[in-house]
Amino acid sequence: MRIDLEYIATILNVFLVSETAHITIYDIENSGVAVYDENHKGLNEKFVFHAQLLVENSLVSDSALRSDSLNTFGITLQNNSFSVMPKDIRLTQQGHDFANALANKEVRSTLMDKFKDAPFQMLFSASQKIMEHVLLKQVDAFL
Repeated sequence: MRIDLEYIATILNVFLVSETAHITIYDIENSGVAVYDENHKGLNEKFVFHAQLLVENSLVSDSALRSDSLNTFGITLQNNSFSVMPKDIRLTQQGHDFANALANKEVRSTLMDKFKDAPFQMLFSASQKIMEHVLLKQVDAFL
Protein backbone atom coordinates (compact mmCIF):
# COMPACT_ATOMS: atom_id res chain seq x y z
CA MET A 1 0.00 0.00 0.00
CA ARG A 2 1.25 3.48 -0.79
CA ILE A 3 1.22 6.45 1.54
CA ASP A 4 -1.78 8.68 0.82
CA LEU A 5 -0.99 12.22 2.00
CA GLU A 6 -4.56 13.43 1.44
CA TYR A 7 -5.79 10.63 3.67
CA ILE A 8 -3.22 11.43 6.36
CA ALA A 9 -4.13 15.12 6.12
CA THR A 10 -7.79 14.20 6.64
CA ILE A 11 -6.99 12.19 9.77
CA LEU A 12 -4.66 14.84 11.19
CA ASN A 13 -7.21 17.56 10.52
CA VAL A 14 -9.58 15.86 12.98
CA PHE A 15 -7.07 16.70 15.70
CA LEU A 16 -6.58 20.26 14.47
CA VAL A 17 -10.27 21.16 14.42
CA SER A 18 -11.03 19.48 17.74
CA GLU A 19 -12.00 21.70 20.65
CA THR A 20 -10.44 19.21 23.05
CA ALA A 21 -6.86 18.17 23.80
CA HIS A 22 -7.63 14.53 23.01
CA ILE A 23 -9.83 12.73 20.52
CA THR A 24 -10.75 9.07 20.06
CA ILE A 25 -10.95 6.77 17.09
CA TYR A 26 -14.70 7.50 17.07
CA ASP A 27 -13.98 11.17 16.36
CA ILE A 28 -11.91 10.10 13.38
CA GLU A 29 -14.72 7.85 12.18
CA ASN A 30 -17.33 10.57 12.72
CA SER A 31 -15.26 12.91 10.53
CA GLY A 32 -15.92 10.63 7.56
CA VAL A 33 -12.75 8.51 7.63
CA ALA A 34 -13.60 4.84 7.06
CA VAL A 35 -12.17 3.23 10.20
CA TYR A 36 -14.06 -0.05 9.76
CA ASP A 37 -14.45 -2.18 6.65
CA GLU A 38 -17.69 -2.10 4.69
CA ASN A 39 -19.30 -4.86 6.75
CA HIS A 40 -18.16 -3.33 10.05
CA LYS A 41 -16.59 -6.71 10.85
CA GLY A 42 -13.01 -5.49 10.92
CA LEU A 43 -10.85 -2.43 10.53
CA ASN A 44 -10.33 -0.76 7.19
CA GLU A 45 -6.87 -1.77 5.92
CA LYS A 46 -6.12 1.73 4.63
CA PHE A 47 -6.88 3.16 8.07
CA VAL A 48 -4.70 0.55 9.82
CA PHE A 49 -1.79 1.20 7.45
CA HIS A 50 -1.90 4.97 7.96
CA ALA A 51 -2.53 4.72 11.72
CA GLN A 52 0.59 2.56 11.95
CA LEU A 53 2.57 5.23 10.08
CA LEU A 54 1.33 7.89 12.50
CA VAL A 55 2.43 5.77 15.47
CA GLU A 56 5.76 4.62 13.97
CA ASN A 57 6.70 8.22 13.25
CA SER A 58 5.62 9.46 16.69
CA LEU A 59 3.00 11.83 15.28
CA VAL A 60 0.36 10.71 17.77
CA SER A 61 0.45 9.53 21.37
CA ASP A 62 -1.99 8.42 24.01
CA SER A 63 -2.83 10.61 27.00
CA ALA A 64 0.23 9.24 28.85
CA LEU A 65 2.43 10.41 25.94
CA ARG A 66 3.11 6.83 24.76
CA SER A 67 3.38 6.07 21.06
CA ASP A 68 4.57 2.51 20.73
CA SER A 69 1.84 0.45 19.05
CA LEU A 70 -1.63 0.62 17.56
CA ASN A 71 -2.79 0.51 21.15
CA THR A 72 -2.11 4.26 21.04
CA PHE A 73 -5.43 4.36 19.12
CA GLY A 74 -6.97 1.73 21.38
CA ILE A 75 -6.50 -0.98 18.75
CA THR A 76 -5.29 -4.41 19.83
CA LEU A 77 -4.72 -7.61 17.88
CA GLN A 78 -6.48 -10.63 19.35
CA ASN A 79 -6.85 -13.99 17.61
CA ASN A 80 -5.69 -12.54 14.29
CA SER A 81 -8.30 -9.80 14.33
CA PHE A 82 -8.26 -6.25 15.57
CA SER A 83 -10.44 -5.07 18.41
CA VAL A 84 -11.04 -1.48 19.42
CA MET A 85 -11.33 -0.03 22.91
CA PRO A 86 -11.21 3.72 22.27
CA LYS A 87 -8.48 5.64 24.05
CA ASP A 88 -7.73 9.31 24.23
CA ILE A 89 -5.18 10.19 21.55
CA ARG A 90 -3.40 13.44 20.80
CA LEU A 91 -1.02 14.92 18.29
CA THR A 92 2.56 15.16 19.44
CA GLN A 93 4.43 18.38 18.69
CA GLN A 94 5.91 16.66 15.64
CA GLY A 95 2.39 15.60 14.71
CA HIS A 96 1.17 19.20 14.97
CA ASP A 97 4.04 20.36 12.78
CA PHE A 98 3.18 17.79 10.11
CA ALA A 99 -0.58 18.43 10.41
CA ASN A 100 -0.10 22.17 10.00
CA ALA A 101 2.18 21.65 7.00
CA LEU A 102 -0.35 19.31 5.34
CA ALA A 103 -3.16 21.77 6.09
CA ASN A 104 -1.35 24.27 3.88
CA LYS A 105 -2.49 23.65 0.29
CA GLU A 106 0.80 24.83 -1.22
CA VAL A 107 2.82 22.48 0.97
CA ARG A 108 0.49 19.52 0.43
CA SER A 109 0.32 19.93 -3.36
CA THR A 110 4.12 20.29 -3.62
CA LEU A 111 4.60 17.12 -1.58
CA MET A 112 2.06 15.22 -3.66
CA ASP A 113 3.51 16.43 -6.97
CA LYS A 114 7.24 16.30 -6.28
CA PHE A 115 7.66 13.79 -3.44
CA LYS A 116 4.82 11.29 -3.92
CA ASP A 117 7.10 8.23 -3.84
CA ALA A 118 9.49 9.52 -1.18
CA PRO A 119 10.03 7.68 2.11
CA PHE A 120 7.94 8.96 5.00
CA GLN A 121 10.87 10.63 6.77
CA MET A 122 11.64 12.54 3.57
CA LEU A 123 7.98 13.59 3.31
CA PHE A 124 8.08 14.90 6.85
CA SER A 125 11.40 16.73 6.39
CA ALA A 126 10.32 18.20 3.07
CA SER A 127 7.00 19.33 4.56
CA GLN A 128 8.82 21.27 7.24
CA LYS A 129 11.24 22.91 4.80
CA ILE A 130 8.48 23.83 2.35
CA MET A 131 6.37 25.19 5.21
CA GLU A 132 9.32 27.25 6.40
CA HIS A 133 9.75 28.63 2.88
CA VAL A 134 6.04 29.52 2.66
CA LEU A 135 6.16 31.27 6.02
CA LEU A 136 9.37 33.15 5.16
CA LYS A 137 7.70 34.45 2.00
CA GLN A 138 4.89 35.78 4.19
CA VAL A 139 7.39 37.42 6.55
CA ASP A 140 9.22 38.99 3.61
CA ALA A 141 5.93 40.36 2.25
CA PHE A 142 5.15 41.77 5.68
CA LEU A 143 8.51 43.51 5.94
